[in-house]
Amino acid sequence: MMRWPRRGDEEVRTALPADRGGVRQSAARWSDARLWGAVGLIGVATVLGALLLGRGGDTVLVLRADRDLAAGSPPAAVSAVPVPRSIADGYVPADGVAAGVLQWPVAAGDLLPRAALGSTTPARVRGVTIPVDPLHAPADLTAGDLVDVWATPVSRGGLATAGDGPEGTAPQLVLSRVPVTAVSTEGVGFGGGWGVELAVPEADVARAVAAGRASVIDLVTVPATEVVS
Repeated sequence: MMRWPRRGDEEVRTALPADRGGVRQSAARWSDARLWGAVGLIGVATVLGALLLGRGGDTVLVLRADRDLAAGSPPAAVSAVPVPRSIADGYVPADGVAAGVLQWPVAAGDLLPRAALGSTTPARVRGVTIPVDPLHAPADLTAGDLVDVWATPVSRGGLATAGDGPEGTAPQLVLSRVPVTAVSTEGVGFGGGWGVELAVPEADVARAVAAGRASVIDLVTVPATEVVS
């Protein structure tokens, strides 16, 4: 039996395309909203990043050697570069007068350590490398630091014999305020210690070598506030 379309059916059929168009428009509006939301988040992140990077308390200007500088020469041919504030105390600030002469050579491109400047002509020095257990030296020890060298004699069993009694000897100050010129953190020998090179006055080389062979060495950093006398 043939059924003729009624007016109500035509209204339903004509209404369906309009409904599908409304769904597409709603989806497009939702997609646009998400897109603009993502763009807004990127903008906020960019502004926050710029504000954090623009804060001026994170770096300090210190001096860097533009060419190789010899021991005994004034700190000429230097330029100012920014470094993190946490390490700036160990180097000559760019806003002051770098007076004195270099106590040891500074290579081109290296920062100028405070410890490298002194008021007198430096004595003749020799590079002496001594083995140091990592637990007997500052963790952040680096070239340019100024250190005191303490030695504790070792017993026949290979152990340090610190103490004031008959079975031990108190640690002895072997060298005072000597510059560190290099630190090798690669394993040295079977003990896995560091190899620390010191600029030792020529007259004290024998004592430094003997201490490195027969004692446990401790390196004590001279505070930056005491470096320049």
